[in-house]
Amino acid sequence: MAANGTTLQKAIDLASKAAQEDKAGNYEEALRLYQGAVQYFLHVVKYDAQGEKAKQSIRSKCIEYLDRAEQLKAYLKKSEKAPPKPVKEGAPRAEDKGNESDDGESGDPEKKKMQSQLQGNFKSVCAY
Repeated sequence: MAANGTTLQKAIDLASKAAQEDKAGNYEEALRLYQGAVQYFLHVVKYDAQGEKAKQSIRSKCIEYLDRAEQLKAYLKKSEKAPPKPVKEGAPRAEDKGNESDDGESGDPEKKKMQSQLQGNFKSVCAY
């Protein structure tokens, strides 16, 4: 059981560090940390979480972290082309405004992959 708590704690630590880096304006590092946290949380949901309430709570946090990672990724992509501007947490994304989205509905193939993994894990976990 010690490994279960260790994985969950690692996920929480990564998410906390990601939020700190995000607030400090270190968006590349925050993006990397959010993605790592989601991977650990997915592992917890699939193998370690006890009870549907705990799993649902973790799933909702994963969705929040994926959304924020998507915002940061879009900002970092735009900042390569334009002078830097800060991104506020919770600010509407460019896709929400109906601006550029040339990859389809969600825009980012990496986010689609993560969401599909998340959905797959949810379905397999719910089957237990």
